[in-house]
Amino acid sequence: MKKVTISMLAAGVVLLASCGGNADADKAKAAADSARVADSLATVEAAAKAQAAADSTRMADSLAAVAASAEAEAAAKTSKGGKSSGGGSKPKTEEPKEEVKPSRPGANNAGGSGTPAPRSGTNNSGAAGTGDAKKPDVKKRGGVNPN
Repeated sequence: MKKVTISMLAAGVVLLASCGGNADADKAKAAADSARVADSLATVEAAAKAQAAADSTRMADSLAAVAASAEAEAAAKTSKGGKSSGGGSKPKTEEPKEEVKPSRPGANNAGGSGTPAPRSGTNNSGAAGTGDAKKPDVKKRGGVNPN
């Protein structure tokens, strides 16, 4: 019995030593992870700043090109206007647009809501279930009228 107790005690000591003795390794691992995360965040922020700078430069170049083309067009118009001896250029007039007609009768309803107008001959009198509408004669097997 003494040997069993000693062997169990030795196994317990070995078990405890193997499970909880890595505090220094855990601290080193946590420090390395935090440094890695900080490096990746810095990389992402630097890439975002570079992209923003490139976008603003591209936007400024685009605006400068538009301004230059507008100035060139204005200069071209003034040079054309000074050389012509007649009445200058005619103002542009828009041609009147043709009215689009529906391709089939009844396609252009008066309501304009996108729903078709009610058909003639239907009972659109108002309150439903008042008994005004005629019920069709329906015969089941056996010839009994359910009305």
